[in-house]
Amino acid sequence: MPKSPSQMYHRLVCKKHGIPQFTPEPSQNLPAEYRMIGVSIGDVGVWHDGSFDVLFNTCRLATNSLNRAHGVPKHFPVFPLHSYDVSRRPYHSAGSIIASAKMSVVSLDMGASSIISPFVPTSLGSSITFKFGSAEGAILVLPDGASRQNLLPVESFRAHVRDSSTEWYRYARNWLSASDSLFVVTGCDKTASWAIATASATTGTIGFSLKLSVVGMAEATLGPRYQWMDFGSATVRTSSPCDTLSGNENQCIFIRGFFVPRSTPFVDFIAHRIFCRGWRRFLAQRETDIEQSRFKSEAEMASLRAVYRAFGSERL
Repeated sequence: MPKSPSQMYHRLVCKKHGIPQFTPEPSQNLPAEYRMIGVSIGDVGVWHDGSFDVLFNTCRLATNSLNRAHGVPKHFPVFPLHSYDVSRRPYHSAGSIIASAKMSVVSLDMGASSIISPFVPTSLGSSITFKFGSAEGAILVLPDGASRQNLLPVESFRAHVRDSSTEWYRYARNWLSASDSLFVVTGCDKTASWAIATASATTGTIGFSLKLSVVGMAEATLGPRYQWMDFGSATVRTSSPCDTLSGNENQCIFIRGFFVPRSTPFVDFIAHRIFCRGWRRFLAQRETDIEQSRFKSEAEMASLRAVYRAFGSERL
C-alpha cells in the first residue's frame, strides 16, 4: 500500500528532533491568542494523520482562552509552570535543510543577489534544486531557522500526568477512537517560515528532484515568499504569511513529549486485589513472627529462672 504524504514525512523522526508535524501552522479553529504562540509545553491533544490537535493545556488555568474553547476535565489541577522551568534557545540556524534520506543540492540559481547560509536563496527569482538518491523521501527547509524549548522538571510533570490521566481520558472520550492515545507536550521547535515536501520516485526508478523558488515578498514580514516548482507528483507545502502573524515563531515543526498511559479499570482492580492480598499475607506473617518471638522469649526466661533457682537465687 502506498504511504501517505504524512507517513513519508514522519521519516524525519530519524533526525531525533521530535515528532515532525506535517502541518506546522496552528488550526484556524483555535482562539487568536493561541494562534499567536502555537503549540506550547503542557498542551494535551491527539495525533491525527501527522498533525497534533490540541484539546487543552494542563499548565494554564481553566479560564485561559484555549481551555475555554473545548472546556477542561471536570477535575482539573493545574501544573504550575514558571519561566525558569522552561529552557528556550535558538536551535536551527537560518537556511537549515532537514532531509530524511540522502539528498544533494544540484542547482543553485542566485538570481541577482543574496543567499541564506547554507543554501537557501532570498532574492526574487532565485531558486534551489534538491535531488534525492532514494526512491522516496521528505525534506524540511527553514529559511529563518527555528528556536527550541524544553520542559526542565520532567519527572514531577510525569507524576502530574499519571495522577490526571483517568480524568483526562474520561473528558476526551468523544475525540478519541479505541486505538488513539492522548499526547502531552514537553518540548517543541518553532519557526516563522518553512517549506515541506514529500515524494516518491515513479515505478522502476530511483531518485527525484524538487525545486524551491523565491516568488515574491511577504507583506506581513517583508521576507521572501517561497514556492515549490517543478515538483512533479510530490506533495508540497509552504508557510503562509497569514499564519506567521508578523514573523512570530508560532509554526511548530517538531514536537517532543509522551503518550499518556491509559488507566484500565479491570487491571487496576486486579492490581488492587493483588496488593491487598500481598499486604494481608505480610501482616499475617509479621504477626506469626512476633508471636514466635514472644514464645521464644518466654522459653528463654523460664530457662534462666531454672538456672537461678538451681543456684539458690530468686532474682528473676
